Amino acid sequence: MIETISGTNPVSAFGGMFVDPGNRWFAYYLFVSLVFAGCAFVYESRRDPQVLKNGVLRFLFPRRIYAHRSAIADYWFFCINKLLFAFAFGALLAMSAASVTLTSALLERLAVPPAYPVPSWFTIPFTTLFWALAVDFSLWLGHYLLHKVPILWEFHKVHHSAEVLTPLTAGRVHPVDDALTLLLSGIAGGVAVALCRFLFAADATMVGLFGLNIVLVVFYFFGFHLRHSHVWLPYKGVWGKLFISPAHHQVHHSVAQRHWDKNLGFVFAIWDWMFGTLYAVDERETFAIGMNGTEEGEYHSVRAMYLLPFAKAWRRLCGRRPRTPM
Repeated sequence: MIETISGTNPVSAFGGMFVDPGNRWFAYYLFVSLVFAGCAFVYESRRDPQVLKNGVLRFLFPRRIYAHRSAIADYWFFCINKLLFAFAFGALLAMSAASVTLTSALLERLAVPPAYPVPSWFTIPFTTLFWALAVDFSLWLGHYLLHKVPILWEFHKVHHSAEVLTPLTAGRVHPVDDALTLLLSGIAGGVAVALCRFLFAADATMVGLFGLNIVLVVFYFFGFHLRHSHVWLPYKGVWGKLFISPAHHQVHHSVAQRHWDKNLGFVFAIWDWMFGTLYAVDERETFAIGMNGTEEGEYHSVRAMYLLPFAKAWRRLCGRRPRTPM
């Protein structure tokens, strides 16, 4: 998604993810999500004495989830995928820099930069938020295409084939899926930077922390890794129309037809709200995790996760199999 890569070889890059604050797998982000989950345990135990009786470890790491065949497939795929493809998308990440150059050159030819000064108290927050919104919209758009374009959906099925959610399910993503996301977000981020530099010149800087846009850092600190978990953490009311909560994304993984193609956003819920794909989480619902109840079991091996999407995409190109909606 949006993260940095540490290390000079795949092994060091894999280990570096957990100590690099610029990476979403930074150990402290995982720890903060664990704290949020602990708070959920306190809340649930007050509502249900059985939760307290079972204990915090059973609440946080239920065997029915973490020992599930789907979860075990997550563990293997996460490790192998991160090791094999630690640097595979370097060229795609360069799209961001290329889009800055191309957009800047185009703007210079088509328009004249504003001559009036703009105070930094405006330009810096604007650039920070504008970049975050541009990248987030590209992530929403890419996710929408992965669901709506039949060929792309075959690759996105790898992620949705999970029958239980663990934090490592976030890494259960086919390289083709990742490539589309990185391509769109790299271009969007580059264009956003170029536009701000055109308007504000040297004042087009972003507020950052750990080498990341501050908006992303705050997002990672608010239970990001609970998105793929059994812990229900909703943002309700107007907050649920502005930001994607863990509960929003859990609904996105539901097998229930009313939840298909809903809550496609990453950070902001405004795109789902604007385009009619938002499903509110004001009320807690019970639902199973997966796709359509028939294909999930086909993807519970690393080999199948890598190769099956290509086979199914080819069958679609040959007109042999209709699309099952998600």
